[in-house]
Amino acid sequence: MNGYGKRVLIADDEECVRRLIGLLLAREGFTVHEAGDGIEALAELKKWRFDGLMADCSLPRLDGVQLLLLSRMMWPEIPVLLLSADLNELPESLKRQGASALVPKPFDPHNLLQALHEAISLAYAEHSADHMTSEAS
Repeated sequence: MNGYGKRVLIADDEECVRRLIGLLLAREGFTVHEAGDGIEALAELKKWRFDGLMADCSLPRLDGVQLLLLSRMMWPEIPVLLLSADLNELPESLKRQGASALVPKPFDPHNLLQALHEAISLAYAEHSADHMTSEAS
């Protein structure tokens, strides 16, 4: 139950993919929210505070990269994992834009969970370090 108490948003236009990831994350203790496209995901980001976002790169209405950029403006500390059937590694441009990882589709459940746990752990470590630095100032 490594995800206990953490909230994750899954944005994918394929309901079966959202449900599969949702079941996997729920079994790990995460609270899961789902969105079928980028606009729905953006609405969820406005309503809730998330510990992680997983978004398909090819979402309708607002793609995963656009969602990444908008989510970074709203919640810069939230790790964003992009899901893609087209790429197997995270391009440098997406790293600069704030993506934590790129998970290839079809995905291996173990690798997906590992990428999410690492991204959330790193985000919390960076947030804690920033908070400690600002308190010391």
